[in-house]
Amino acid sequence: MAGFSLEESASKILGVSIAVIAAIYIIYPPGLLLIPLSLFIFAFTTKNEKCSSTDVDTFFSGFRIGGHRGAPKSFPENSMAGFAQAKTDGADLIEFDVALTKDGKAVLMHDDDLDRTTDMTGPIRNKTRADLDRCNISATFIRTAPGDHSRLSPVVRERVPDMEDVVKWAVENNTRMLFDVKDSDNELVDQIANLFSKYNLYDKAIVCSFFPWVVYRIKRGDQKILTGLTWRLKFWSYHDIENIRPRYSGFKQMLFEAIDVVHVWLLKRITPWYLGADLLLTNNLDISQALILDQKRRGMRVAVWTVNDMAEMHWMLKTLHIPILTDYPELTKQAAHLEELQKIDYMPMHKSHSDL
Repeated sequence: MAGFSLEESASKILGVSIAVIAAIYIIYPPGLLLIPLSLFIFAFTTKNEKCSSTDVDTFFSGFRIGGHRGAPKSFPENSMAGFAQAKTDGADLIEFDVALTKDGKAVLMHDDDLDRTTDMTGPIRNKTRADLDRCNISATFIRTAPGDHSRLSPVVRERVPDMEDVVKWAVENNTRMLFDVKDSDNELVDQIANLFSKYNLYDKAIVCSFFPWVVYRIKRGDQKILTGLTWRLKFWSYHDIENIRPRYSGFKQMLFEAIDVVHVWLLKRITPWYLGADLLLTNNLDISQALILDQKRRGMRVAVWTVNDMAEMHWMLKTLHIPILTDYPELTKQAAHLEELQKIDYMPMHKSHSDL
C-alpha cells in the first residue's frame, strides 16, 4: 500500500475530526469539554520515546558534513560512485532516498518515477528489481561539479542501488547514513528496521521524513531508531521552497496555507515530542540562531539542507555549529580560507554584541 497523498491525508484527518466533534455536540454538548483532556491522555499514552542520549551523541559526533544524495554534481544522485566521491570529498554522512519496487525490493530513488534520472520511464512502483537491473542511472547525468574534472573518475553505467548494498558500503567505510523516507508502506518500514537491527545502525544512521506519520511509524516499530522530521515553510501548500508554485488553487490553497501555519507552530513545540524525533532537518532558508537555541532547550538537534554556498557553509559549521547536507561536499575544504579571514578581520555577529 502506498503512502497517502497530501490532499488525502489532510482531508481524512479534517473529515474525521469534524464528524467526531459534530457527533459529540449532538449527543451531549457538555462532552465537548472532554476533548482537550482526551487529547492529552491520548498523546501521553501513544507517544514515542526519544532515543538514548548515548546513541544520539555518538551519531552526531560523527556527522558534520553530509553528501546530499551523495555527490550529485560529480556523479549521478543516489549512486554508489557518488557516495564514494562524497566520502573522498570530506563528507562523513551520506543522505539517500529509498523506495520500493513492484516486487518489494528496497532501492534508492528520489522521484516517484524513473523519467528524470534514468534511461527508463514510469513509476518505480511498477518496476521489479529485475527491470531496474536494466536501468542506467548515469544515462541523463551531466557533470557540473566546480573545478578540474580530471580529478574525478569517468562516469560509467550504474544500476539503481539496493538499499542494503548502500548500508553495507557505509558500514564498511565508517560513514554515517541519513535515510530519506517518503512512503509509510509497512514493508518498507519493516525492511529499514531490519537493517538497523542486522547492522546495528542505532548510532550510525538516522531516518528522516517530511511526513510525521512516517516518522511515527518508523519509531513505533523500533524505539531505538534515531529519527528526524524534515521541514520547510509552506511545505503542504507549495511545491517549491521559494513558495512560487502553489499545490492547489482557490479555497483549497487557502486551507492548506492555514494547515502550514499550524504545522510549523506544532513542529517547533509539540510534534517532535510526540513522535520521539531526535532531529529537526531544516531548510537553509528557514534556519536561524534563535531556532537552534530554542530547539536545544527542548533537547532537539538541528541540521540543515541543502547548503551549497561556501560562506553559508562556514557560518553554519563554524558559528552555528550545526551539521549540513550539501550537493558540493568538496566546497567545505575550499571554505578553509574563510578560517584565515575570520582570524584577521572577520567578527561573527554573536561575538560583537559587547561592542554595541
